[in-house]
This record gives sequence, structure tokens and C-alpha cells, in this order.
Amino acid sequence: MSQRNPEFQRQLWLNWRPSLLAWSLGLSLLILALPFALSSAKGLPGTLSMTAIAGLYLAAIIYGSVLAGRSLAEEASQNTWDWQRLSVLTPWQMAWGKLLGATLPAWLYVLWFALAVAGVTHFWALEPLKLQHTIGLAVIWGLGLQTWAMNSVLMSWGLRDRPINRRRAALLPLLILFFAPGPFIDHVYKGMVDIDAEPVFWWGLNVGGLGLAYLAGVLVLGLGLLALWRQLCTRLDVRTLPWAWPLGLALTGFFAAGSLNLGIAEFFSSTAWIALIGTAYVALQHMDQHLRAWRQVQWSASRQRWREALEALPLWPVSLLLGFAMALLLLFAPQSLEAAISGKLNSFTFYLCLHLLRDCLLLTGFALLAGRLKSPLASFVIAWLILNIAAPLLAYGMGGYTGAMFVQPVVAMWMSSPDGIEQAGAWLSYVPWASLSLQILVTLAWVIHVFRDRVLGFARDNAAAHIRES
Repeated sequence: MSQRNPEFQRQLWLNWRPSLLAWSLGLSLLILALPFALSSAKGLPGTLSMTAIAGLYLAAIIYGSVLAGRSLAEEASQNTWDWQRLSVLTPWQMAWGKLLGATLPAWLYVLWFALAVAGVTHFWALEPLKLQHTIGLAVIWGLGLQTWAMNSVLMSWGLRDRPINRRRAALLPLLILFFAPGPFIDHVYKGMVDIDAEPVFWWGLNVGGLGLAYLAGVLVLGLGLLALWRQLCTRLDVRTLPWAWPLGLALTGFFAAGSLNLGIAEFFSSTAWIALIGTAYVALQHMDQHLRAWRQVQWSASRQRWREALEALPLWPVSLLLGFAMALLLLFAPQSLEAAISGKLNSFTFYLCLHLLRDCLLLTGFALLAGRLKSPLASFVIAWLILNIAAPLLAYGMGGYTGAMFVQPVVAMWMSSPDGIEQAGAWLSYVPWASLSLQILVTLAWVIHVFRDRVLGFARDNAAAHIRES
């Protein structure tokens, strides 16, 4: 691999030295010697095996994630990222080269602790411990969280031509570490030590607790690689269509729906909600880049370069379109859920899509005003709080549920009881559509006005300047 991947060869040159074998082996043996000094002879096998397993997972997940994230953070701190952008490395070469090369010291510790687990299991004949699953899950989850450590560093950078090293980016893989494996720990433990463990279904198949943990690990790894490739494409100025983002959302929805085991309607519902959450996140995350992105879209479209326009398009319209598609499919496929609940839930999902469309348009308008407003994000937050909290509460206090429904239907649905909805009358079911449609049209008109000034006006000024210079 080192001959085909220059980045992997570079990482080996930076991280590998023969003394690393001796140091890693010596430290591993020192850690494994602690149970001999601190535990009794009767409890030694269990304590030693738990120590080896803890070292295995800490080396693969914690230490490996730190090394993987540091390999990218050092590019920014040492001002070597411009050289990477000028090289002929592809995003995949960059991703795999850093993922496997920079984490080499961590995998040496994984090797020593895996051998220790195998030795303890064989010597003391610990039947309940399934060796292959212990090591396999550590490798899969370790690689997955290492990719997200690299993603967290890339997401913490500023504009693609001004990377910034921010150490708080390490919080993202730590959050995933503490929360993502949570639902699987109990099932995994029972799957390893209990032969008669309760069945765990995924899309109707009894995969067991171990199977679900493997599926979740593969999902985390796959999504991490997909996100890493997409971000490196942006950072290395490699143009690509925005297909990776909706694909990742759809795969997450597919996995979540399979875990709930409620049919195809649950896939539509899960994907719609995940797409909406992703839309809100990516719109806020990339708010400082919206003005430049929409100017690039306008420039490409004016020259009928439609592929370049799609490549420059911000990601929030893509994921919001996926959410709308899933919400529409959900409206026509309610039969797998109880009709009394699914009808209202499905309609609420579509209302939420309309609500988020209005908020994203509002955010885009403030983002286009960058340079004229001191803080577009603060201005957006104030407007959002007024529209989504202050105005609905004021309307609710003056006109009750009906008044809140006219001002903010989605928030009014959360504030009301089912009896209040039935007493308000059937005619009120048309109010959310009318209210949200009117708010979207008003917001869209304002965004078009700002777009004509900040994007089309910018293009006219550039064209006029070019004519004067020529």
C-alpha cells in the first residue's frame, strides 16, 4: 500500500520507528502486570482479561482517535495544508493514508492487548468470552471513531482556504463514543456470555445483540468514510456532486427503521426526521459560506454550467428535499402504523418540513447579508426566537390554541391537547397549510430581494468593472 499511496508512506515515515515496537510492548506488559500485583489468585483470570479488553478498546478508540485527529490538526498548525492541496493526492488516498498510517502506534497496542486476550482466554479456558467478537468489535468501532475524529477536525476548520486548528473539535468523537454504543452494550454482553439471550430483530431478521453491534459499527465506519471523503473533496478542491450527504442520511434512516422493526413506513419517517435534523445542522454549520456558495451557483448558472452549479450548491437544500420526499411518501403509506396515530404524525412531519424550509430561507437571507450585518448568526437567532417562541406564546395568550395555530402551527401542535384540537373544529386543519405557505412566500420574497442585491448585484458590479478595465 505504501507504494500506491504516498500519504500512507509519508505517515509511516513520520510515525514508524523500530523502537516503537519495544516501547509499546513494554508499556502493554506493564499495564498487564497490574492485575498480578493488585488482585488475588482466585480473581486473577477475570481481572487480567478485563484489563486486556479495556486496553484493547482504549487503544483502538481513544488513542487511535487522538492520533487520527492530530494528523489533520498538524497540517493546519504547521502550515502544510497548502502543499497537500497542490499535490496529486486523491481524497481516498488522503483518507486511507492518514487513517491507517497516522494511527499505527495505536494499532501496535491493539495487537499486544489482542494477543493478551487470546492468551488469557486459552490458558484459563474462559468459555463465556468470545474472542473473535471482542477483537472484531474493537477494530470496527475503533476505525469508525477514528474517521469521525478526522471529520471533527475538518468540521472545525474555517473556510476551505483558511483552515484553523481548534482543539475543541475532539469533543465530537468523544460524544459519539459515549452515546452511540450505549444501546448495544447490554445486548453485546448478553450475546457473549448468555447463550439463551433474547432475540434482537433488524428488519425482521434475528441478528442478535452482536449482530446489531456489528451493523452499527459498520454504519459508523461507512458514514465516517463517506463524510471524510466528502470533506476532503472540498478541502482539496476536488469537484463532486452532492450525493454523499443524502446517501448518508438515507442509510442512517434505513438502519434506524430496521432497529425499530415497524415496516417501510418507519423507514420513511426515520429518514425524514434524520434529514430534517441534518438540514438544520448543515445550514448552521456552513452559514458563513452561503454567500460565496450562492455567488458561485449564480456564476455557473449564468454560463449554463449546470454541473458546476450543482457542485457549488449548499447542502441544506439537498437534505431538505430528501426530507420532503420522505414526508410525502409517508403520507401515502400510513398502513403499517396505527391509523389514529400515524395520520397525525405523518401530517406533522410534513408541517415540520415546511417549517424548516421557512427557517432555512430565513437563515439564507441573513447569511447573504454577511458584511453588512455585524453578526448574521446573531441576527438570525433573534429573528428565529421571535418567530418560533415569542410570537406563538403571545398569540396563544391572546387567542388560545386557534391564535397560536395562525401564527406558528408547528409550535401550536406541541402546546395543545388532543381534546383542544377536536373542539376547535375541522376547519382548523386547513390553517397550518395556509399559515406556513404564507410565511414561506413572505420569507422567499425577502430572500429574493436580498439575493438580487447581494448576488446578482455583485455579478453586475464585477461585469461593469471588467468592462471598464478592458
